[in-house]
Amino acid sequence: MKLLSLKTEPDKRWGFMPKRLLTAACVILLAAGTSFAGGKGESSAGGTGEGKVLTVGVLVSTVGIPALYARDQGWFKEAGLNVDLQIFATGAPVNEAIAAGKLDMACSGFASIYSLANGNCVWLLDINSTGGMGIFARKNSPVAAAGSNVSGFPNILGSAAAVKGLEILGPVGTAVQYMVEGYTSRLGLQTADVRMLNMEYIPAYQAFVSGQGDLSATNPPTSYTMQDEGYVKVCSFEDATGVSLMDGCFARSEIVKTRADDVQKFVNVLVRAMDALQDKKVRFDYSMQSFIANGTRYTDDILNREIADRDYIGTKFVSAPDYVFGEAWGAITSFLVRNEKIVPENGPNVAKSLDPAFLSKTVGKPIVKYSGN
Repeated sequence: MKLLSLKTEPDKRWGFMPKRLLTAACVILLAAGTSFAGGKGESSAGGTGEGKVLTVGVLVSTVGIPALYARDQGWFKEAGLNVDLQIFATGAPVNEAIAAGKLDMACSGFASIYSLANGNCVWLLDINSTGGMGIFARKNSPVAAAGSNVSGFPNILGSAAAVKGLEILGPVGTAVQYMVEGYTSRLGLQTADVRMLNMEYIPAYQAFVSGQGDLSATNPPTSYTMQDEGYVKVCSFEDATGVSLMDGCFARSEIVKTRADDVQKFVNVLVRAMDALQDKKVRFDYSMQSFIANGTRYTDDILNREIADRDYIGTKFVSAPDYVFGEAWGAITSFLVRNEKIVPENGPNVAKSLDPAFLSKTVGKPIVKYSGN
């Protein structure tokens, strides 16, 4: 299976590349008689109701699906919100838009930590777990041939000698860069011992299969595609980093202070959507429509594998006695400070940004948060 990326023109309001859901792929689907995303007619650009617009950046991936689903069910409008969902390819440009005041909130992934570290954003809720990521080598790669050499991690393949000096394809400023740095660290290498070529997931996949680069760091669905095509998984995110990452939703602190009622309503609706998406058929059907409309092709098998790997953090999940809000950010912050990706004085801002109060009100129970200790 080949993964396709449909180009869109830059949005002149932003200066970077948010993408609309109504891409050429969506037009093709509509022309073929397929209705997209529930057919509620609520435009990404135009908002979903009356009142002051709440502008929210989302990725068309697992983390963005609940917001998109809620919009297309009309739930934001029902809650009295006027939500404008802006579509982005990855989290790095989301951070730029947040910093520029162009977004009020965002549903994003690993890159969110840089906005949290700046001290002017609030983490509102975890949305999904992030299984399925990995680093891949070709079958004839010296990395794969080196076998397992890391004590306690039999599924990590490679050696310092085999990996040093290699070029790794993948998007920087994302979870896969953190995975690469964890992988090299497990092998006793420094970050500077490899070169990461910054490419979005699908172009990186296409470049790698055409012979470019030595390793590819990626996430679903390309990770599943690469496994199916016979590439060798040399490390998972969990083995590389020792943590299980959660994608989620955050907002600018100014919005939390001045529009708390709207923020609460948004969290309420998002949790409602995550609860609805616990139905695997509902999640499968809606996700497939959304991904195809955004220009990414999934097989049924690949989407089912992603659903199995990535849980939505709905009411039942957060009500479990062992759930800790924002727990993964602690280890990630320490790692990024050690590797000089976050300056030490900004590190404590991440733990300070965690505010489960809105989620607690939504589910009607106290939520334990990561304390930073």
